[in-house]
Amino acid sequence: MTPDRRRPKVARNPVSAPQRQARFWDAQYRSDPTFFGTGASPFLKWTLAALRDRPVGRTWLELGSGYGRDLAELRSLGHSARGVDVSDVGTALARRARLDAVRAPALHFLAGVEPGSVGVVFSNLFLNMEFSEEEHERLFEEIHRVIAPGGYHAYSVRSVADQWYGRGRRTAPDSFDFVPHGPVLHFFSREYAARLRRGRFRALRTWEGVEGEGEFPISVLYILEQKRATRRK
Repeated sequence: MTPDRRRPKVARNPVSAPQRQARFWDAQYRSDPTFFGTGASPFLKWTLAALRDRPVGRTWLELGSGYGRDLAELRSLGHSARGVDVSDVGTALARRARLDAVRAPALHFLAGVEPGSVGVVFSNLFLNMEFSEEEHERLFEEIHRVIAPGGYHAYSVRSVADQWYGRGRRTAPDSFDFVPHGPVLHFFSREYAARLRRGRFRALRTWEGVEGEGEFPISVLYILEQKRATRRK
C-alpha cells in the first residue's frame, strides 16, 4: 500500500504526554467501560481503613479518576468527592453516573484549586504515568498547597519490584515505554517517594506488596502521608 502523502508527518505534530495518555485510556474505556472493575479499588479500601480513626475532612480530590469507580464509593459514604482525568471517555462515563468529574491535565486543574481547600488528595496508580521528576515535584508542590493543614495525601504506585520494571525502552530513570502507542510508566522506589515527600508531608503508613491475580499481578506501593503544619526548611 502506498503511503498517503497528503497526511502530515507525525514529527511535525508531536503528541504530548497527556495526549498520549488520553488516547490510550480513551481506547481502553471504549473497549471496556469498567476496565479496572467496579466497586471500591483495593487501594481505596486500604486508605479508608488507614484513616478510620483519624479526623478527615469530607472533601476528597482524586487525580486520575478514570470512569469514577472510587468517586462513586466515596459519594456513597457521604464524602464530597471530585475527580480529574485526561480521558474524555472516562470523564464522560463518570459524569453519566452523576459524579463530579473534570477532564483536564492534573497540573492544570490543581492550579485552579483554592489553597488548603481539600481534606484528602487521593490517586490510584496515577503518579506512575508519564511524568518527569520535575513534573512530579510540581505535582507534589501543588498537592501540598491544596490540602488543608493536617490533611492527607494517599497514593498508590507500581514499584521498582514490579515484573514489568526494566522492560521496553528506557526513557528516564525508572521509566520505561513497553506498550506500543501507550503511556510511559514511571516505577517508584521507597527512596523516590521519600524524596518527593521531604519538607511537605510526614509518612503515616506504607504498604508494599502484590495487587491483582492471575496473569497480570502488579507490585505496588501504598502510601499515606499527612501535610505538615509548617514547612521544614
